[in-house]
Amino acid sequence: MDLQRDLWILVFATHPDRAITLFEDQTESLADPAQRRLFLDYDHVYDLDADDPRIDDLARRLAEATRARYGPGELPELDAASEIPALIQGTVNAASPAWQRLDVLIRAQLDA
Repeated sequence: MDLQRDLWILVFATHPDRAITLFEDQTESLADPAQRRLFLDYDHVYDLDADDPRIDDLARRLAEATRARYGPGELPELDAASEIPALIQGTVNAASPAWQRLDVLIRAQLDA
């Protein structure tokens, strides 16, 4: 929770024009039981070994849910020229080797 709060503070401080839209998007997503389950599953893999096969399954489910929610190439973003998204993802990935591998797998599936 602390990490998420701190990252939201960073987004609101650096991109106040987009932050509220992104925050509302996440709030809407959390209101959906299936999406909320994915958030919880994401949180639960934090302590897993990076090679645990459950990470592969979660990456597949997250990529499918992302495509279903936003469509191809429609992901919300802060600003294409901003370094903040990479900083945020790097911070999240540094917190857990499992989260880092999950990020790599999700990106590969969304790019495919």
